[in-house]
Amino acid sequence: MTRISRRRFVQAVVGARASVGLVRGQATTFELGGRLSGWVGRSPESIADETNPTLRLQVGKTYVIAWENLDGQPHNIAIGDGNGTVLKRTERVTEMGKTQTLEFTAKPKMATYFSEFNPETMRGKVVTRRPTTTANGTANATATASVTTVPTATSATTGSSTESAGTTSAETTTATDSTATDNGLPGFGFVAALGSLAGIGYLFRRSD
Repeated sequence: MTRISRRRFVQAVVGARASVGLVRGQATTFELGGRLSGWVGRSPESIADETNPTLRLQVGKTYVIAWENLDGQPHNIAIGDGNGTVLKRTERVTEMGKTQTLEFTAKPKMATYFSEFNPETMRGKVVTRRPTTTANGTANATATASVTTVPTATSATTGSSTESAGTTSAETTTATDSTATDNGLPGFGFVAALGSLAGIGYLFRRSD
């Protein structure tokens, strides 16, 4: 049985993607080989060499399934909801070595991919998940806020401590002044009064 080379397959996939207006890197691509016994995973590495590998998708993201006919039997690829409804499909391919692509946007109801000509053996699961960017962004923002709050609180505490220290110092100074006064040490007013009395006495003596 003749099999198309890996290089030719990749070239065919790139050409097919270009024909539908896709540029490499814009959509995640799953590469498969199709034969009666099942779909054979080729890339990405996580599905390589698996039979009917599970395709894991993020809802709302664009994907491409590129596959090669490995046995010359009639095959196509379709995506269904698991309840008999076909959501996306391609035309039948009968030529060995022929490649085909299916471009689609992942939706929550997608549950399986298969060949409509051999649905029993050529069928794999599709697992979808909701985007987590917003949830992670919120979580990250919360985490960042928490981290930021710690030094802010510390700074505030430090400031409070400083202010408390300043207040305590001021109060200590006041207390010291009061203590000095209570101990009978002459204050400025008392000394001034004594000076005034001495001056009056001096005037009286001169008048005598």
